[in-house]
Amino acid sequence: MIRSLFKLSSLLLGVALLLTGHGLQLAIVPLRSELMGWTATQVGMLSSIYFIGFVIGCFSVPRIVARIGHIRAFASLTTIMTASILIFPIADFLPAWMLLRMLTGIAIAGLYLVIESWLNEQVGKEERGGVLAAYTVIVLAGLACGQLLLNLAPVEGDRLFMLAAIYIVLAALPVCLTGSSHPRAIPQASFSPMLVIKTSRAATTGSVVSGMVSGAIYGLGPLFGLQIGMEVMAISFMMSLAITGGALSQLPLGRMSDKIDRRIILLICMLAGAGVSILALIMPVSTVPAIMFLFGAAVLPIYAISLALANDNAGDGQFLEIGTGLLMMNALGSIVGPLLASQLIDRLGPEYFFVYQLVVLILGALLVILMIRTKPAATGPHSDFKLATTAAGQAALELDPRVDEDTLEPDTQVDENIDDPNNNAD
Repeated sequence: MIRSLFKLSSLLLGVALLLTGHGLQLAIVPLRSELMGWTATQVGMLSSIYFIGFVIGCFSVPRIVARIGHIRAFASLTTIMTASILIFPIADFLPAWMLLRMLTGIAIAGLYLVIESWLNEQVGKEERGGVLAAYTVIVLAGLACGQLLLNLAPVEGDRLFMLAAIYIVLAALPVCLTGSSHPRAIPQASFSPMLVIKTSRAATTGSVVSGMVSGAIYGLGPLFGLQIGMEVMAISFMMSLAITGGALSQLPLGRMSDKIDRRIILLICMLAGAGVSILALIMPVSTVPAIMFLFGAAVLPIYAISLALANDNAGDGQFLEIGTGLLMMNALGSIVGPLLASQLIDRLGPEYFFVYQLVVLILGALLVILMIRTKPAATGPHSDFKLATTAAGQAALELDPRVDEDTLEPDTQVDENIDDPNNNAD
């Protein structure tokens, strides 16, 4: 596996740079919105429309890549995302920011799809698990480091937007200059909501709950910190610790779920997250960064465990379709969650950020308890747990060794010479 990672080093470097810049812009947008006097509801709208753009990107970008090729698509999407981030400080009115957030969501989804399909092409099935784990660690580390970059310049100025744009532009270099062979066209995303629900109601519930919770963390976490009086440095550490907590707990919880009913682990995560939410309501502000670490450790692994649970119940060749369906359910939660949480913050105060999380997690836990009581656990053997993150989108599912090779055949074929530097076609 080490040899494969070395061969993929240029692509993984692109991932690290891309996610660092992306993590910074995720943090700066809600903080800058608050400083411009916008309401929490408006900030929640900005977060929701980003996830709408993400879903649009998952379904539209494969057709674009099939038409123009991976390198041109990556360069185009990098241009769109960089330009969008640089326009933020210029166009300081809400409709423009909503459009820019949607474009950012479309672009980042497409960038994930391109680079992940490239990784998938270069890795054999027997090595995908290790590469997927390394890739997931890089994604989460990039997001966490991006939050820490908030300390490099004042939030009121334009330098942080410029810095985020620089990282994203630099991400294009190792990808566009890579000597790796040209990958196949990206399979078109497709899913059946009823198939997802029939496969595992608990996994569907976990995926929606995960989206509602994590969407609020990424979209409103910095705003929450600012409204309770935290300094920008403390906010950056708080957000970084939340992501780090989720990264550190995902594998131990996943391995535990390999040995017992995964629904029990889902229930433990939700109840632990609810307990930490109660703790956040009674502890002083100075403890919030540590509380967010615990909260991230409890709730951010929910999606990966839900994905593994659904796979335990999936039929042959269904994992990619079911995994895409769970991602869409997660995206639905990420769209709805910030809107609901921002309403509570606007009307009742910032402490209702954790009241919202408490209610969502308790309701999710009650549904999982009902499902445990009404349906026995799957009797077949568990598939081995694999690291996963919704941040990486639909194409990361292709990297998972649980995907049958036959399901990866694309509906459309791309001209194999389209990205060839010796090809002079327009």
